[in-house]
Amino acid sequence: EEYNESMKGKTPAENAPTLNEYLMDNFTPQQRAEMKMPKYFYQVTFNKPGGLVMPIIVEYTYADGTSEKVTYPVQIWRKNDNQVSRALATDKEITKIVVDPDLETADVDTSNNSWPQAAKADKFQEFKERTQG
Repeated sequence: EEYNESMKGKTPAENAPTLNEYLMDNFTPQQRAEMKMPKYFYQVTFNKPGGLVMPIIVEYTYADGTSEKVTYPVQIWRKNDNQVSRALATDKEITKIVVDPDLETADVDTSNNSWPQAAKADKFQEFKERTQG
């Protein structure tokens, strides 16, 4: 929302004066030089449409082909029973997010577990292909 062209090509510390002040006040120049600054920031919101409280198991797939599986404990739902958000700061671009990739939880509707949304096969097209082929 607050992005403008002058921010392009700068580090997060350069674009956020408050963060820069915090780093200057609390870390030595050597410690600041050794810090890794993330390039990508994401805010992911998870919804819980059912009433069952369960941990959130998420697989993040990055642009370089690597993936990372993260399990958020069931206590994540303690403050809000309907949805919860997580902020992610990474060095790599996220290309795909899948909730419960190994089908370990009691999820009734798995069609909404991935981003970008997985293409669903149309039942009519499936029937048409079976009868013609």
